[in-house]
Amino acid sequence: MQTKLAKYTINFLNEQEYHLLKNEIFTNDCYYFETDKEQPLIIDVGAYIGLSVLYFKREYPNAKIIAFEPNPVAIPVLNENIFNNNLDNIKVHESAIWVEDGIKKMYIDNTKEDRYSVSSFTRNSWNGTVKSKLISVKTERLDKYVNREVDLLKLDIEGAEQRVLKSIKRYFPNIKNIIFEYHPTQNQNLKKIIELLETHYDLSIYRDAKEIKQNFPANKLLLIKATYKK
Repeated sequence: MQTKLAKYTINFLNEQEYHLLKNEIFTNDCYYFETDKEQPLIIDVGAYIGLSVLYFKREYPNAKIIAFEPNPVAIPVLNENIFNNNLDNIKVHESAIWVEDGIKKMYIDNTKEDRYSVSSFTRNSWNGTVKSKLISVKTERLDKYVNREVDLLKLDIEGAEQRVLKSIKRYFPNIKNIIFEYHPTQNQNLKKIIELLETHYDLSIYRDAKEIKQNFPANKLLLIKATYKK
């Protein structure tokens, strides 16, 4: 399926999912961050079909983007969306970010709905009802990509965020902004994630595009923005 979004031509897999992601990314600006650099370095982990990549290129046309997407169904669509819109300075890795290099089992959608944005190492990480199947994907450590100055690290990794963030904590001084989704899976602890980040970062936490100042619901999907303290 294909549609137009402003100046972009976008291919997508599931119409309902596309509109949900479009509203989150382009309407609510969930991945907006500020930088004074003309060519910021953005690491996009969990790029899926590339709506986040298109958003970053709209905001910062000269940005250099390193994008990671492990799902073999999404990769061709991601590459088409980059190619069809004549975007450059983008390197796509067909791999998942994890705490070690190797091969790991990942759950992906096994219905006829093509809802592949919910691929995860954790079974039922999204709503507990979607039928899934296991595939094997390549994994890479993130530290070899953040051992330099990074203007934005964006993570959409469906329940692996706590372990991945912990694995790169010594590189936090290199990373100016982190934006990620917190998934309330049993192997995650929101309080520990906040404690891990707040030494280096000022945090803003959102639920359904509205900022929460206190009583953060650890059992809900949240968006967390971390800006390095000056």
